Amino acid sequence: MEKTEVSLTYTPEKIPALGKAILPQKTPKKRAIPWKEALFYGIFCGCGFFWSRPEVLQILHPLGSAYLSAFFGEGALFWGVLAAVGLGSMTQVPLKSIGVLISAAAVQLTLGRFVRQEEAGKKALLGAFSMALAGVFFAISRGGLGFYMAVAAVESALTLAVGYLLQKGVFLLQKRPKYPVLTREETVSLMLLSGGVLAGLATLEQPLLRQSLVPAMAAFLLLLAAEREGIGGGAAVGVFLGFLLYICGGGEFSLLIALSLGGMLAGCVRDLGRLASALAVVLTPVIFLFYIDESVLEPIWMGGLIIGSVVFSLFPRRLLEKMAGGRREAQHPADRYTNIKEMTEEKLLRFSDAFAALSKTFVQEGHQESKEEISKLVDAIAGRVCQDCGMVHYCWQEELYRTYSMTFSALSYCDSKGSIGLEQMPEHFRATCARTDAFMEAVHEVYEGHRRDRLWNSRLIECRELVGQQLLAVGDILKTLSGQMEWKGVFLEETAEALENALRKAGIHPRKVFVTEEKNGRGRQVRLELTACGGKGICRDKILPLVQKAIGCPMVLQEEGLCHYGEREESCILHFQEEPPFCLTTATACTAAAEGQPSGDAAAFLQTEKGQALLALSDGMGIGEEAAKESRIAIELLEQFTQAGFDRELAVQMINSALLLRRGEETYATLDICHVDLFSGHAEFLKQGATASYISRGGRVISLRSTTLPAGILQQISVEKNEMLLKDGDMIFLMTDGVTDAIGGEQKTAAWLKEKLNACPMANPEDAAAYILQEAKKERQDGRQDDMTVLAGRFWQKRA
Repeated sequence: MEKTEVSLTYTPEKIPALGKAILPQKTPKKRAIPWKEALFYGIFCGCGFFWSRPEVLQILHPLGSAYLSAFFGEGALFWGVLAAVGLGSMTQVPLKSIGVLISAAAVQLTLGRFVRQEEAGKKALLGAFSMALAGVFFAISRGGLGFYMAVAAVESALTLAVGYLLQKGVFLLQKRPKYPVLTREETVSLMLLSGGVLAGLATLEQPLLRQSLVPAMAAFLLLLAAEREGIGGGAAVGVFLGFLLYICGGGEFSLLIALSLGGMLAGCVRDLGRLASALAVVLTPVIFLFYIDESVLEPIWMGGLIIGSVVFSLFPRRLLEKMAGGRREAQHPADRYTNIKEMTEEKLLRFSDAFAALSKTFVQEGHQESKEEISKLVDAIAGRVCQDCGMVHYCWQEELYRTYSMTFSALSYCDSKGSIGLEQMPEHFRATCARTDAFMEAVHEVYEGHRRDRLWNSRLIECRELVGQQLLAVGDILKTLSGQMEWKGVFLEETAEALENALRKAGIHPRKVFVTEEKNGRGRQVRLELTACGGKGICRDKILPLVQKAIGCPMVLQEEGLCHYGEREESCILHFQEEPPFCLTTATACTAAAEGQPSGDAAAFLQTEKGQALLALSDGMGIGEEAAKESRIAIELLEQFTQAGFDRELAVQMINSALLLRRGEETYATLDICHVDLFSGHAEFLKQGATASYISRGGRVISLRSTTLPAGILQQISVEKNEMLLKDGDMIFLMTDGVTDAIGGEQKTAAWLKEKLNACPMANPEDAAAYILQEAKKERQDGRQDDMTVLAGRFWQKRA
């Protein structure tokens, strides 16, 4: 359907005055709500006031400058925070505080405008520089004492560290994302920001406010951390808050232990509900301090602890989940994966036993003719000849035993000699029987029918036994796989969590996120299940950059432009894999033995999701359609087994079994396989009856030979392997015997290739394959016609 654009125009002077009042006005751009901006400005300024008040170890004053460093380059907000920090720091050394404010203002006016909001390192360095500048001036004003110089150095270092840790929390509050999924770094930063405010509250001179607000805020933060992180998070926040209060003079060491115990127990009982966690935070410090330091347990302090716990218990759940960013559950991936592995192995073994039992139903013991079958043959002969004979009563009643034995002997003679004549029959038969010719004809007809039935029955038994052998082979394969379930990879839980957080912040809500890599640290893969985009292409445009940033290496989307739908139609599954540093480009050139016939050779190239490349070449027996069918079957099976993750040697053995049992007549095909690891350049060559492979490197040619029979001849085969470490620019050549025989054998082919490639160097595998095939056709002199195929692959390193 074509789009139709409709535009409306009007002339203001032609419209009545009343009409002008109802004209649609241009919609102004949406701006942030002023009261929200004012609220957060007030929060940042209030935090600055409290952050500037604490004194670390009764001599250091780095917190105000560290907090102020988070707002360099923020314009009006910086000056508001600067005023709040200056107001709060007046309780400290006035001269030094004024120096810090002046140096920070100078940095803002000169260097601050070049700092972006997300540059945490630069902001922290500017804060440390302003702190050092103020400390040096203060030391000079005191006579340049080395002690004050050392204090200035320590304060600068603390400003740098604390300011850097504080950046993510401040940046998160400034952005106020719609989907606040907190990472651990952001959680630590927010707790540090809250701890600084708590330490500032502890410096208030009004005892009522100090003794009520400090425990109330501490209890709320402990419960929030325990709800999100569990035992470890509650205990860690308790230790952190207690330690911060202790070094800032806001509490004794016993308070540190009490808060850590309260947070730990709150995390222990979080599954019982918020009320249980609140009771743990209230009762644990009270009981502990009652025995250790009873002087802390003042009624106002205990009341503040209770108020903070009650506020947390009554806090709206939705707002609480938004603040906490979701609960983290403790996981034990090693145990979970081991259980999955054991369950899978057990299931594969059950499948193997089932196939073995099923194969037994197709295997029959040697068939022996029963007396019932022989009686049926004798009755058939009697029914055809003797039923309306006048001597039937005499022969089959009075002389039953002799007539039955004679007929059975005649059938036995036919079985051994093929036929029986009248002269081989007993004398009494020839003398008494009135229908000798008809009887002999009936014996031959019944026997021939029985022989045909027995032949077809034996063929049916052979087919059943063949099916049984195949089922038994499938059972053996499953049993072999059950012993190879040890996965050579690891799950990256932290990376998956970071990727999930990044996706949620971008408004993408994945249902499942898996990040894996091989144990050698290569081959990272990402599997995402998320809501289907309906063909909008967010998997390539929006998700891929986030995946690359979270994984930290180049990634590619498998089967780009195609979403794999999951169990539910509204979900799709995306697979990303690490892009290997090497690449293998291939090309094939071939010609048939006779014009108008298909080539009996088949070639394939595929690259797996783990950065593994496979070149394969197969030569079927003979030429024409039958040879093409055999080679095509071998290559197709190899591709299927490789993509399914089978070991290469096991895949070759299964292909050999398939060719061996596929038909009764003799069929075979060669297999020439080159497997390349695109991360390391390690190449592995496997051959079954194939000719030599060649590697062209820097003007010389390396030969890789093997002495094995083709697949489909022997039931048990041994796979020979040759290994090489490829280098940038190597050219690999796989070719069938039609090429090497035309040149004069494998040994002459190596020297011939060196001569041709040195005379005409080529970097394009397509040109190289076509050139080698064309030159080989010129060498064919004996008139022998055979299929000729050259598979060339160039190994090269990707440039950054």
